[in-house]
Amino acid sequence: MRLAWYWLCGFFTLLIIASHHSSSSCPLEHKQALLQFKNLLTASYFYDELSSWNLSGDDCCSWVSVNCDLESPLKPVTELHLSSIIPKYVGFNMVSLLPLFHIQSLLFLDLQDNSLFGNIPGELGNLTSLVYLDMSHNYARSENIPPQIYGMKNLRHLDLSANLVAGSLSRKISNLSNLEYLNLGSNYLVGSIPPEIGKLFQLHYLDLSGNQLGGEIPMSISELTELQHLDLGLNSLSGSISHFRTMNARLEYLSLYYNNLSGEIPLWLFDLPNLNYLLLGSNSVSLNSAALIHPKFNIKYLDLVSCNISGGIPSWLSQLTYLSYLYLSDNKLSGGIPLWLCKLELVEIDISSNNLTGPLLPCLLESKTLHIISLSGNSLSGELPSKISNATVVRYIILSHNNFSGELPKCITGATNLMRLDLSNNKLSGEIFTKFGFESSLAYLKLSFNDFSGELPLNFGANIETIILSDNGFSGKLLMNFSSMPKLRMIDLHTNRLTGEMPDSLGILKSLNILNLRNNHLYGRIPDSFANLTEMRIIDLSNNRLNGTIPPYFANISGMIKNDLMTVIHSGGNDVTVNWKGSFQVMQADESMRHTTLDLSDNDLSGEIPKYLGQLKCLKSLNLSHNNINGVIPPSIGLLENLESLDLSHNKLSGEIPNLFGINLHDLTTLDLSNNMLTGRIPEEGQISKLVDPNIYANNTGLCGTLIEVSCASPPGEVEDEEGIQLTWDAVFLGYVYGLAWALWLAYFFEIVGQNLIHDVFYRRRNQPNKLLGC
Repeated sequence: MRLAWYWLCGFFTLLIIASHHSSSSCPLEHKQALLQFKNLLTASYFYDELSSWNLSGDDCCSWVSVNCDLESPLKPVTELHLSSIIPKYVGFNMVSLLPLFHIQSLLFLDLQDNSLFGNIPGELGNLTSLVYLDMSHNYARSENIPPQIYGMKNLRHLDLSANLVAGSLSRKISNLSNLEYLNLGSNYLVGSIPPEIGKLFQLHYLDLSGNQLGGEIPMSISELTELQHLDLGLNSLSGSISHFRTMNARLEYLSLYYNNLSGEIPLWLFDLPNLNYLLLGSNSVSLNSAALIHPKFNIKYLDLVSCNISGGIPSWLSQLTYLSYLYLSDNKLSGGIPLWLCKLELVEIDISSNNLTGPLLPCLLESKTLHIISLSGNSLSGELPSKISNATVVRYIILSHNNFSGELPKCITGATNLMRLDLSNNKLSGEIFTKFGFESSLAYLKLSFNDFSGELPLNFGANIETIILSDNGFSGKLLMNFSSMPKLRMIDLHTNRLTGEMPDSLGILKSLNILNLRNNHLYGRIPDSFANLTEMRIIDLSNNRLNGTIPPYFANISGMIKNDLMTVIHSGGNDVTVNWKGSFQVMQADESMRHTTLDLSDNDLSGEIPKYLGQLKCLKSLNLSHNNINGVIPPSIGLLENLESLDLSHNKLSGEIPNLFGINLHDLTTLDLSNNMLTGRIPEEGQISKLVDPNIYANNTGLCGTLIEVSCASPPGEVEDEEGIQLTWDAVFLGYVYGLAWALWLAYFFEIVGQNLIHDVFYRRRNQPNKLLGC
């Protein structure tokens, strides 16, 4: 009896062990689906993140980024954490995801930031148990949000932001009644926000920003009583902001900025007790300056840009003791800067483009929290405070377009963490001390349009990237120690009184993108060291006294040959003034990042135009006017398909205008070839035929064409008499007879001796080394 009992206990123990062993791994079909997904990622470098996914691993529940329901007997796969597994520069097609959509036990799927491209597969709707779906920051494309997604009723978290999803939001959005988090921002959604969105009663996070949504904000949003985060910014929403109501006490973040909303900002917004972020800027709304506002929130971030606020800086802001970020630019504020502003523990303050007057408060510079001060575009005056040396925390000081006067304080060297200093367009004067002293941090310096004088400082620090000192009275030679400033990407010293030759040391700056030395007194040849400046996109050396020839190595400037996105990004994008289509224009940061120009006009350059300039495929503006350049216009200039402006006037050019000008220069809108010695017919094809100003070709006595009302002589051979035509046909007939005779003779020759001869020649050549290899 006892033996039988032991036998039964052992049997059940083995059964339990066997049962446990048989169910210790994930289902086979799940393992196969995961491996199939991995195999669709064909390149080997994808496998680094998924190296544990292999046939030798029995249990896929132990694989990296895979979680299973270990409480279930079948151990099904329930979670896939696959964010950022693919390098951003590679990406993979949405079709690769299809195997994953067969794992219907999935509750959690994270695919964000993988450069996924292609249409979102409708098979995604197979994952009816899915609770969490994140496909944000990809290139997922869809004409509309796939209707299958509206059937995934268990979803609580849906994030499709930063993709290429277009179309309109369906009213079926209300089917996702369990949603707590919905982010569809930074896509291409159009139409209006459906009122059915107000039926998502569990929603606490809603982001529809950065789309093209229009119409009014639906009143039903006020029914989302659990909402904590609402972002509808960067759309085309219209209507009165006063119609929008949400008395939701839970709301912490509200962004409506950059829309077409109008009306007066409702005061009840200031009664939301938990509101930390309020962004209403860049609309057509207004704030009643006379209203008695007693905010009940402890807001941290306040954006009231372009809200038509007038009068002094609102005093009720002094009550916001937790305020860190304050943006009041582009309003109608006037008066001085109040002292209570220094008592707030601000991190960033922007009150630019208003009508503020009076001095700059020293206490702002002495703040222990303030990183960014932007007060440009006001009427502030007086001298810069000497306590700027105590600005040890501040990183950006932007005080341009004011009326500050006096000298630049020498003690400014004490601002050791300063990264950006913009004092342009003021009335500052005097010399800048030789040692600027920002070796550790200063990256951007703009002092243009002032009255500074004397010689330029030798050094601006090892981290300097942008130097803009144009439109001042600096004199002397260009003796900067460029070797100590290796990160320089932009130098703008135009319209000063600099003299001497251009220094060879400029060639050290291999990362330089923009060089503007226009309107100085520089002379001599362009240094050979410029051959090292291959990343240049804007070169303006005009209106100096440079001589010699145009260097042929300009043709090797890769910044003008190819559209290198990384070069553009790293250049940072700075405002720059260029001679664009006959007038000086300020290229804003986003424009200058894409612009390419070569301007050597108003010098004493001679010789011919290098034909290699035709290799600068990305060049948009070429100005060689007012020099002593001779020879012909190289036809290769006609290969500059992106050229929009070309000025070769006031030189000694001869010969004809290349026909390629009329064929390839599709974008050309400004052309000046006047005051040369050009001859021949003006091209009448393509884009050049649309440039109908006869002054383009003025003072070229050898040119002809309908535009300048000078007839051209008929080309030789254009009109032939009957005798000439008859002679031509006789020659054709004789050529045909002789050709036929030669063909018959060659056929006879190869029939008799050709086969042996060909075999002998090819056999010997095949068995000899090829001496012409590489020629």
